[in-house]
Amino acid sequence: MSRTLIIVALVGLLVGCTTQGEGEPDASVEATASAAASASGGTAGTASPACAEAFAPLVEMDIISMSELGDLSAEVQPTVEACESVGDWIAGAGEVIGGEVNPGSADFPLRVHCEDLSMARTPICEELG
Repeated sequence: MSRTLIIVALVGLLVGCTTQGEGEPDASVEATASAAASASGGTAGTASPACAEAFAPLVEMDIISMSELGDLSAEVQPTVEACESVGDWIAGAGEVIGGEVNPGSADFPLRVHCEDLSMARTPICEELG
């Protein structure tokens, strides 16, 4: 009986992991990204100079996806500190991975960094609230 329960639980976890991220992106992150881009006068595709500089070391690493970027916690932390907003960070990440970043996929790595109390006062973490 317990073996069956374990198998059912594992199947449920696998299904949950494979369907994760296929839903609609977090509307609050999308709204925040576009609002930040509008407020700064920039476009969603252009990072501020400080943000672009923080992402510069990552450009040389040939990162092609947000999941690869999310795995580089120590390298991503300076970008969270340097970027002015979520929209700014998304623009910088887009320059690193060579394409457009879905705001929903940026939400998780940003929130992980914002759980660190030393990051709580950064503009991005305050914006994510």
